[in-house]
Amino acid sequence: MLKTPSFWRDDEGVWVRVLSPLSKVYSFISSMRMNNTVPESASVPVICVGNVVCGGAGKTPTVELVCDILKGISHNPHILSAGYGGYLKNVVKVDLAMHSYLQVGDEALLSAKVATTWIGKNRVNSANAATLAGADVLVIDDGFQNNSLVQDFKIMVVDAGQQFGNERLFPAGPLRETVESGLKKADIVLIIGDKNDALMDRIHRIRPNVPLSCAKMEVVGDVEFEDKKVIGFCGLGYPEKFRKTLDEIGFSVKDFIVFADHHPYTITESQKLIKAAKNAGARLVTTMKDYVKIPDIFKHEMNVINIKLRVEDGTLSNLLTEVMDKSAATE
Repeated sequence: MLKTPSFWRDDEGVWVRVLSPLSKVYSFISSMRMNNTVPESASVPVICVGNVVCGGAGKTPTVELVCDILKGISHNPHILSAGYGGYLKNVVKVDLAMHSYLQVGDEALLSAKVATTWIGKNRVNSANAATLAGADVLVIDDGFQNNSLVQDFKIMVVDAGQQFGNERLFPAGPLRETVESGLKKADIVLIIGDKNDALMDRIHRIRPNVPLSCAKMEVVGDVEFEDKKVIGFCGLGYPEKFRKTLDEIGFSVKDFIVFADHHPYTITESQKLIKAAKNAGARLVTTMKDYVKIPDIFKHEMNVINIKLRVEDGTLSNLLTEVMDKSAATE
């Protein structure tokens, strides 16, 4: 697990030129895998949340938002996750009382707080297990590049700050597929962050009729400290987003320490973070995704900034309702 390369934001540079031939290999392999897969249908509607970049767009908060909407219209969504970072590969229902991030991955632990979550490398098997357990709709976390299941509705998540980086395919850039191919599949594009008219115009130039919806990250819960001095740390695909959140809250950020995405924190690293905070007279703040990977004996030293998505219009809710109503009408 590596930190997001800085050259992924630059269209030119030595690494971009050196890695560009490998991007063609990556594209060829990805295309072959997708083209040689015959999607299987689930017995309930399948909602896919995905993006075209390697991490950081906001898929996991979007999955939570989608589940909240579906539960609000009296449905029982189950989440399908690949369990990235965990060592369990077969189909497993995530149990918060029993499983750790080492087994099921950090994102699956967060998802399980929202709705029943299944991990497994084989999404078809996970879907079968979920429907047998009572799910009447499935929500795939990160499924844009996995077509093993027929997907009834696809949500493409785009971060307004990150956008598409240098728009090069991995490893020369952050793209897992081209922007054009991603938009071609999308039933709606959810833009997270500050409103960006240029980004919205560009999306509509590529896909004129695709619905657009905007959302913002909101801090939930108590984040008031007597002293505003903090040291922030995280292991995210797009750590700048968390740094911006700390600034917007009004913290005085004395240091901001970035680890690789999905980074598992060791005892030594936790001790160093605590020592740095004490030396600076500051509090440690991090994300829930990082908090679940802190050794238990040090968690009392960490403060979590909880984030939730708030949509600015009813477009996504209306479309999800239509999908579920259409499915009910065909039964």
